[in-house]
Amino acid sequence: MEERKNKKNILVVDDSVLIRLMAKNILEAEGYDIETAATAEEAILKVKNRKELFDLVIVDINLPNQNGFEFIHKLKSQAEYKNVPVMILSGDATPVSIKEAVEVGAVEYLIKPFKAAELVKRVVKLIGYVKEEDHYSELKELLKKEINRAKRGNENLSLVLTQYNGETKIEISKIADQLKNKLRDIDTVFEVDKNTLALILPVTGADGAAVVRKKIKSELPGKWHFGIGTYPDNGKNEEELINFAKESLMKEESNSSQEDDKEKEEK
Repeated sequence: MEERKNKKNILVVDDSVLIRLMAKNILEAEGYDIETAATAEEAILKVKNRKELFDLVIVDINLPNQNGFEFIHKLKSQAEYKNVPVMILSGDATPVSIKEAVEVGAVEYLIKPFKAAELVKRVVKLIGYVKEEDHYSELKELLKKEINRAKRGNENLSLVLTQYNGETKIEISKIADQLKNKLRDIDTVFEVDKNTLALILPVTGADGAAVVRKKIKSELPGKWHFGIGTYPDNGKNEEELINFAKESLMKEESNSSQEDDKEKEEK
């Protein structure tokens, strides 16, 4: 695979398997390269053994053996990491903790539980955007028109995001054409990026969208994950609806990853 010129690497340090998986899935979907560590000791080893610097380090405060503040202090004592941004990701939001985080060198503080959009927003603010070209802006325009129609008719509208997570390459345009033949004429299948499709389903509530999801899942080759958002219950405008569907997609990916890990452990 051709290496991205604007590749950016992030280290996520958290003792929660779920948080590590969620952060990894959310940020990898945005084009970042992610490594994770469960403890401060493991994180320091990854930092030392890595040839290139991480562009960003995200760390929890409450880690086993050595807390996040101690880890940041050790990290910042290395000259090459003096100017590398560190973001705290923690459920501890007391003024004392925030003050100590700033004192040891953290530049951002995101409180758990967090939303995918907020995590991405903070990361982009710190190290910039690296996502390969996508068509979310065009999707927003399409959704805006459909939401206006739904609003005038006092009807539901559903958005289904489906993303391919397999190892082999796919031709997303061919799969989009296959799905169009399985849906109604009023439905839209839109190519968001090389691995993601959006289905816009007018006059369709959450139950109807779930039926469509089940119907098309059997038609898709390989492993796909789904996220569903319904107007007006999950979003009053196109931005809110897309964000809700993305959140739903990320949660399904995280749950799937956890199940895969459990299966590997059992074997």
